[in-house]
Amino acid sequence: MARASWVLLSSRLPREPSRLRLAVWRRLRRLGAVLLHDAVWVLPADAATREAFEWLAEEIEEQGGTAFIWEAAGLSPEQDRAVIERFRREADARYAEIGGSARAIRDAALRNRRRGSAPAPALRQLRGLERALRLERRRDHFKAPGRAAATVAVSAASADLEQQSAAFPDPRRARALGD
Repeated sequence: MARASWVLLSSRLPREPSRLRLAVWRRLRRLGAVLLHDAVWVLPADAATREAFEWLAEEIEEQGGTAFIWEAAGLSPEQDRAVIERFRREADARYAEIGGSARAIRDAALRNRRRGSAPAPALRQLRGLERALRLERRRDHFKAPGRAAATVAVSAASADLEQQSAAFPDPRRARALGD
């Protein structure tokens, strides 16, 4: 395994307002960063991740905090593997959540369909999960194994509801159209 190169961000934020801490945490999660210790976050080093951390550090400092960015290499292949595995575990958990949500939306929509409800709201929710899946793919730096299962779950749920929608038109819409 080739030596991994990492970019690290360490920050200290003012206690108040707490929304700054939350905004920084959300941004780090959106980037797919992994928390190593206390306020030390890590991403694989490349131009995009360095730039993302630089922008975030600038925002932190504008809000009265301090931020430091380092580039580092693990001292051993075992350390690199451990960090990579952590990235994959966290991505897998997010993929599992997306896949589970897709199945739950599909199952609820199919139950409601039997009661005469239209699947349109569920299809909109699944479109939102497709966006979440695209975001997750962008921040999945090490191609976690759960990616394929989540993709299949969202696609299958969408296909099932679209098939149900085509096979059984919404009875309320048919009445409204005068059928």
